[in-house]
Amino acid sequence: MPEPLSLVRLVGSAMARGQQQALARPELVQRVRAALLGRLASVQDTLEQPRMARYLKEQKEFLAAQDRPGFDESLGLATGFGLTHDEVLAYLHANVLVDMSASTPIERDGCTSWAHIVKAGGALVVKNRDYRGEHGALQQAFLHSDPAANARTLLCVGSLGSPGAFSSGINSAGLAVVDTQIGTRDHGVGWLRYFLMTALLRECPDVDAALAFIAAVPHAGGGSLVLGDACGTTACVALGHAQAPVITRSTPSAARTNHYLDPQMAARMVSPCDDLSDSSPLRLAQVQSYLAQHGNTMDVAKAQALMASHQEGASICLHADAGSLTQARTLSCVVYETASQTLHITNGNPCNTHWNRFALTELAASTFKHPA
Repeated sequence: MPEPLSLVRLVGSAMARGQQQALARPELVQRVRAALLGRLASVQDTLEQPRMARYLKEQKEFLAAQDRPGFDESLGLATGFGLTHDEVLAYLHANVLVDMSASTPIERDGCTSWAHIVKAGGALVVKNRDYRGEHGALQQAFLHSDPAANARTLLCVGSLGSPGAFSSGINSAGLAVVDTQIGTRDHGVGWLRYFLMTALLRECPDVDAALAFIAAVPHAGGGSLVLGDACGTTACVALGHAQAPVITRSTPSAARTNHYLDPQMAARMVSPCDDLSDSSPLRLAQVQSYLAQHGNTMDVAKAQALMASHQEGASICLHADAGSLTQARTLSCVVYETASQTLHITNGNPCNTHWNRFALTELAASTFKHPA
């Protein structure tokens, strides 16, 4: 069974926080390099295509112009882990590049995400992170703080070697965001989802501000977001490039898995060949049914029980085959309580792993004062 998660504290500028990841976990530096370079090796044929090289160059220029903190953090990651900046950016764009190449059917990362307004105030924002198995050892909870910028404190879950809210996060105003992977042919130059999620937590106090941000900028395309805030507002966003984001304000629940619900986006979806894609509608139906049944009494314990559940062919809690180190599986479950800015998280499958608790308000108070 994996060890309980400890907290990685990252303090300072975006570049400094990127560099500090390697310093915080020096024993894992080589595993980070192996995971990242292994992912690049798996898409090497795609990377060698001239149009992909042009696209990555345009994305790098876009990042530098539109998201300097994201650019600097990713540059700091490259420096800290002994990689080139281009290698880090290519790794972060790997799913997009594979979608664009459309060469062969592929396996796809999963994830089941939802948000629900609770009577006690605020919302629960929840995700099972179904991702490549080698990231199990790299998974961390990160506390981001930048006292010099008087910025909001961020509590994020992701992987060493990856920026900000690589999987999910919550800020000190109570905005939480989680994502799911969805492949699409609708890609172009714009905000990559991982940088977007971090920017939303950095810049926005609530769901309304986040949705305004999303609607105003171009996107690289692919995937969905589920958001909730301390006021109890919830929403889903489906991300494309040529097609504008499809924003769904949802009361009391918002849920997404690994397929588009909008017909126009669904028509451009890249359908992978793995069980996660086949199970996506069934997992979504399970979540929606459970929320309809338990919505009036929803709490952390009920959320944990749903995410630890199993159903033949469409298990929300996903297990890899025995002995597999790389097959996708549920690396963690997160349950964010937005009213109290609290994270409940497992470092492994939620059905058999210890739950950790991190209270952002307590952590931030020991670091520096932040804006509301």
